[in-house]
Amino acid sequence: MYDCVEIKVSPVHGKGVFAKRDIKKDEIIAVSHVTLLHHNEELPELIATLEFPWSEEYYALCLSDVGSFFNHNQNCSARVSHQDKENLTQTFSATRDIPQGEEVTIFYNADFEEFVKG
Repeated sequence: MYDCVEIKVSPVHGKGVFAKRDIKKDEIIAVSHVTLLHHNEELPELIATLEFPWSEEYYALCLSDVGSFFNHNQNCSARVSHQDKENLTQTFSATRDIPQGEEVTIFYNADFEEFVKG
């Protein structure tokens, strides 16, 4: 599906996204379709950990495989670089050069960082 990344077993947690080739800083890694979930919905923890901020009323849940498998790292190598509110897609881009074989991670948010430490 994507020429630069693949999903594999991760030493960080479960499955993760890994560079299949060298990825340059600011290169688009993936564009994931999303569905919107209302903030008030009660979700199982497994699904709730896959949410991305979208608006004051909604969270986004990636429907495309890669978007749901980025693991958290404070020193991340990728980020959400664009959210297309009309077409309901979310673009992930490299924050630095990523060598082939490295796990590609994103920073979820400060609340998640506290949860991980707790």
